[in-house]
Amino acid sequence: MPASLVPTPFPLPAPAFAALPAADALPALVLAERDASRRGDLPLLATLWAADARIVDSRGTADPGDDYVWQGRNALLDRYAIAVFPAPPPPLEEPLALDITASGDMATATLGVDRWRFVQRDGRWWLLELAY
Repeated sequence: MPASLVPTPFPLPAPAFAALPAADALPALVLAERDASRRGDLPLLATLWAADARIVDSRGTADPGDDYVWQGRNALLDRYAIAVFPAPPPPLEEPLALDITASGDMATATLGVDRWRFVQRDGRWWLLELAY
């Protein structure tokens, strides 16, 4: 069955670290995303990304007009299955040097050229956006 036709896995229970304060939860979310990307773990990825999340590939330019955007958890999971799992990213070095800014139930972080956005809902943190 083509990866794009594979049903979206039902999310597992939230990882315990997702309920920690932002300073602890956000680096753990980024590390878990990278680890799941490397292992091909769609169910774990489904527990990390908010339902309305998105990934933005800037294609190496400052012009947003040529950006490629995956919108929604299902599209993100398809992206992993089709584009990421066949050529997984390298591991991240720990501890992460995330530059975190948190305000209320929203947070942002940068790691190199990656820009992350997070949202706190239902008592836990979620990945909301990755732009690279």
